[in-house]
Amino acid sequence: MNVPKWFIKVVEKINKGFLWKGKEKANEGCCLVAWTKVARPLDLGGLGIPNLEIMSWALQMRWQWFRKTREDRPWTDLELPSNPNALALFAIATYTEVGNGNNTLFWSDRWLHGFSIENLAPAVFNSIAPRIRKTWTVAEALDGAVWVQDV
Repeated sequence: MNVPKWFIKVVEKINKGFLWKGKEKANEGCCLVAWTKVARPLDLGGLGIPNLEIMSWALQMRWQWFRKTREDRPWTDLELPSNPNALALFAIATYTEVGNGNNTLFWSDRWLHGFSIENLAPAVFNSIAPRIRKTWTVAEALDGAVWVQDV
């Protein structure tokens, strides 16, 4: 789920107020240290308060990982709204070993020497129906070790 920036700002404002004054709101004069310094990890001199936007991205990438590796989850077939940057980071950080091809998406997974057909031939990729791009596997694209003609 893509968390709106306004929501993150509201939650961070409440966190700041509680930290500085023990209340929901704190006047700007009460804040003696920049929030970026306070929110740093403990080993960097901060209080270890997580950055909510980055944590949101991490959760979205974890969902993508579960979608790839745990097909038994009931929500794997649902279209979960995700931040495009989180999806791009997940795509860059992962690649697929084909194996039998049943779990490798033909059009969007990086299975061709670290590249996807989406990267190698974007015009061809864009001409394919989204439903097919999201479901067609390498195993379905091969028929007895021969490429299916409608690929």
